[in-house]
Amino acid sequence: MLGAVIARHTAHVARHATYTPARMPKRLPRARTLKGDPKIAYYDSGGGVAGEPAVMLLHGSTMRSEDWENVFPRLATRYRVVAYDARGHGRSGRAVSYELRAFASDAIRVLREIVKGDATLIGHSLGALCALACAADAPELVRGLVLEDPGVRYPGRWEPEKERPLREALAETGDPKAFLRAVGKIPLGSPGPRGERTYGEMRGFYAAERVVTYLKDLDPAFVEWRLATDDLSAGEVAGWIAGVRSPALVIAGETRLGSQLDDNGEWALKKAIKDLTVKRFPGTGHVIHGYRPEPFLEALEPFLRRVRAPEGATGP
Repeated sequence: MLGAVIARHTAHVARHATYTPARMPKRLPRARTLKGDPKIAYYDSGGGVAGEPAVMLLHGSTMRSEDWENVFPRLATRYRVVAYDARGHGRSGRAVSYELRAFASDAIRVLREIVKGDATLIGHSLGALCALACAADAPELVRGLVLEDPGVRYPGRWEPEKERPLREALAETGDPKAFLRAVGKIPLGSPGPRGERTYGEMRGFYAAERVVTYLKDLDPAFVEWRLATDDLSAGEVAGWIAGVRSPALVIAGETRLGSQLDDNGEWALKKAIKDLTVKRFPGTGHVIHGYRPEPFLEALEPFLRRVRAPEGATGP
């Protein structure tokens, strides 16, 4: 009897344990490659507490898996965490198509071939739309959704003048000094924590010296595609939202500071997804996990506990 009580108490403590920084690695694990067209670079922490679903991280446009370095190691103290570089980004292969549906198909492929089981998906921006696609098209693989500032009214063609600094930077990748200067001139998607407007003004996680590592492997054809193409697959987003059956948490900033989730977009999500929680972070715009990782993780944990696997299940 005493042994059973102790066992139940131990299981309860394990389920409700918080992150343990002492065990937290500083970087992502070694990159691995999922063969295919295109090849997909991914990072897999392995491990995880028995009975917890895996967590899959999906980054936004022009980023790469390193954009989750403030989040991945902490989540990995409890969960198996998988992140991957989107096609044309980071270490993943370049592609013929950069339609939204192609990005979404890659996400489902990683779920089926790498995670090989259900997971909670945490997606930012473009990654959030891919997470929605997974929930609609492969519901058996999605235990829960965390959508960070999803642009549910996915824009079609990018504006050439707005993206000119990015295009100029990508033309300088062969000259490290010129590349760094050009990256420093790229406007931020939303103001930094101290009102910074460009990567050159930033310090720390999004300093230009770090962002060059994000952009050095970005396929310029991805940017040109977005500048020249009205992505007809964007019309599928509403269908993906309507197909979500899993619990979902939306984390977003303020539209005046660059959040892509306006009132109409939030209403569309609330109308379609029955089990939905929306949390707005005052003083932030499009990026929350990078600027404010601690509050971001604090918002995640109750949701991750709620969608945990049934007691007694084992992880991969």
